[in-house]
Amino acid sequence: MVIHFKIIKIVGLFLFLPLFGLNSVTIKVYHVFESFGTETQELKFSTVMNYNKKKLMVDSTIYSHDIPLSEKYVYVTGEDEGLKLQRAYDKKIVLSYKFEYDNLKRKTNTSLYGSNDSIYWTEHYKYDDNNFLYKLIRFDPKKAINQEMVEDSKNGEIVWAEKYLYFDDGKGFEHRELYNNYCLTITSYHFDSQKTPIKQKEYFDPSVIFQTIYFHNKKGNLTHETTTGYLGISLGSKAYEYDMYDRKTKKFLYNEKGELEKTYNTVIDDESHVFYDYYSDSLVNFLAIKETRLDSKGRVFIKSVLDGQDKLLEKNVYYYDENERIVEIKKYDMVRRSISRAYQVPIQVHTYEYD
Repeated sequence: MVIHFKIIKIVGLFLFLPLFGLNSVTIKVYHVFESFGTETQELKFSTVMNYNKKKLMVDSTIYSHDIPLSEKYVYVTGEDEGLKLQRAYDKKIVLSYKFEYDNLKRKTNTSLYGSNDSIYWTEHYKYDDNNFLYKLIRFDPKKAINQEMVEDSKNGEIVWAEKYLYFDDGKGFEHRELYNNYCLTITSYHFDSQKTPIKQKEYFDPSVIFQTIYFHNKKGNLTHETTTGYLGISLGSKAYEYDMYDRKTKKFLYNEKGELEKTYNTVIDDESHVFYDYYSDSLVNFLAIKETRLDSKGRVFIKSVLDGQDKLLEKNVYYYDENERIVEIKKYDMVRRSISRAYQVPIQVHTYEYD
C-alpha cells in the first residue's frame, strides 16, 4: 500500500489543530544540560498561537525566557545600596505575527511586529480563480511614504485593488496594484499589432521588500516561483517536480542570473515508510541528507540529518498523545554530544500544550 507522504511546515500543521476544539497552542523550547549524570532543562523560548471561532490562526507570539540580568536588576545607592530587582517577569516578547483572512478563509495578509509593537513588515496574498496562491508581496509600511502613491477612496480603506489607466494614444496602459490604499507596483504595457499587451517596464515602490509569483499545474501542484526584490531586482527562482502520486520529488534553486545553484531530491521508500531528502550543489556534490521515518500510523517519528558522507549530525524524535497530536520533540546533536546506546541526552526539547 502506497502512503502519500506530506512534508508540512509547523504553521501549516497548526492551522488544523482547532478542529479538535482548541483555542490556543503553546510550544516551549528547553535547552538541556547534563552535569555529573544530572539532566537539567532550562526554558529559553516559547510560542503561543491563538485561533478564532472560525478555526483560523489569528496571531502567533514568540517569547524569550532568557532575560539578561541587566534588565531585571538595577543598582541603587544610599542606605539600601546594592542590586535590586527592577522588574519581575519571566518572559519577554521577541516577535509577534498577526494574520487576516477573507470570507473564504484564505489568508489575505500577515504582519510582523517587534517587542515594542513596532511593525517590521506586512505581506499581502493574492489568489487565482482556482483559489491557488499566485502572488505574495512583502513591504515595509514605515517606508510607504510617497504621497503620489496614495489612492483616495471614498468607500474606506482598500485592502487590495487593481487599477488600469489607458494611455491617450490608445497604444497601451498602466496597471497599478493597491494595498491598503497604497500603490506598491506599477507595470506598463503596450499593444502589439494583434492588440496583445506586452510588458514594457515595472516599477516597485521603495517600500517593497520582495514579491513572489507562483505557478501551478492543472492538479494544483506548485511548479515554479520567481522572486524579485528591492526596486524589482531579481532574487532568483525555484522549480518543482512531482511523481505519479503528486508527491514533490525535486526542487531546483536558481540564482538571479538563472543559473542552477542547488538541487533538492526526495527519494521515497514506500515499503519502509521512509523518505530521504538529498541536498546537492550545481556540481552534484551532496551537501547533506535528511532522513524522515514514519511510524505505523503514518506520522513523523524520527527526522535525521546526515552530511555528504552519511555521518549522522542531528536527530529529532517525535512523540504524540492519544489524540495523535505532537506533545514533544527531542533534538539530539550527534556530533557535539557523547551519545551512548544506553542513555541519550537531547540538547533541546520542544513541548506542546493545547488549550
